[in-house]
Amino acid sequence: MPHFTNNKPYFYRMKFSYFNFWIRNGILYLFFCLLGLLMVLLDKDNPIHIKGGALDVLTRGAVIILIAHIQVYVHNVLYKNYFGKSHVKYIVGTLILFTTYFLINFFTRFGFMQQEGPVTMGVSIFLIYLIGLGFYYIHKNILERSLLFENELIERDEEIRHLKAQLNPHFLFNALNNLYGTALTDPEETPDKILELSELLRYQIESSKKEHVSLEDEVAFIRKYLSYEQNRNPKLNIDFSTDMPPERFNLSPLLFMPFIENAIKYSSHTDKPFLRLFIAADKKTLIFKLKNNYTDSGRKFSGTNTGLSNTKKRLELMYRKKHELIITEDKGVYSVELTLKQ
Repeated sequence: MPHFTNNKPYFYRMKFSYFNFWIRNGILYLFFCLLGLLMVLLDKDNPIHIKGGALDVLTRGAVIILIAHIQVYVHNVLYKNYFGKSHVKYIVGTLILFTTYFLINFFTRFGFMQQEGPVTMGVSIFLIYLIGLGFYYIHKNILERSLLFENELIERDEEIRHLKAQLNPHFLFNALNNLYGTALTDPEETPDKILELSELLRYQIESSKKEHVSLEDEVAFIRKYLSYEQNRNPKLNIDFSTDMPPERFNLSPLLFMPFIENAIKYSSHTDKPFLRLFIAADKKTLIFKLKNNYTDSGRKFSGTNTGLSNTKKRLELMYRKKHELIITEDKGVYSVELTLKQ
């Protein structure tokens, strides 16, 4: 008969779960009551089958289980507080409990093994304690694992927020650099560029507050961004195609942007810059493919690579074993292939 200590972690506030103390122990108590009732019903010689004897048998059975429950609870408290710290207190306390329960079983009608000998009764009581202790350790293990999982979720949440906070100024820094270049070369187009940039920044800021966005919204933002870059650099050859699923596919916001920004930045140092982008998805899988050209001298262009580094961290945190990132360089062509699974 197990009894679990009333620790109150975060999960305790969940009404209908294992971590609700009263529900958990109530279900266990009910289980053992039903188990005892089943054993009584299967015993054809039990007084429960006699007319008028059912109430007495059920009442006595409930009291027996309650007494055993209290015994196991006190034993587990002794084990938790004294075993390994003060063996003498644990042994003395257990012997007193054992003796008390033995006497209750031997001299009162509230016992499991009233018709058995002292040895059988003693072994049975010991097994009850052992089973209760086993349930206690199962509960302790579940609770510790749950608290560890909760802490990991909190840490992951905080780290993702930190990475998103870093991504905002990174995006803005690149955008302002581009706007500065436009103001120098084509000052008459600057107002339109500012308007386009404000739309891009609005989506970037709003989406970064969310854990997930739809693939449809993300693709629409990418198209606007590529159009912005195309107007800024007419030499840039962009080929963007998609194979969109009819179902909604969610992903972390702005996940692809660091790859796209890097592709545009490094290809701009070539004579014929190009960017080939393909995004496809079905119900469970998304594939992102990107290719761009570059020069060795362009690779030395100063930059912090904060966006790309943060993206890799975000992938590890949010998708873990549900993603695959392959980056290759071959004869002046930089390729990125990212696969995500929901």
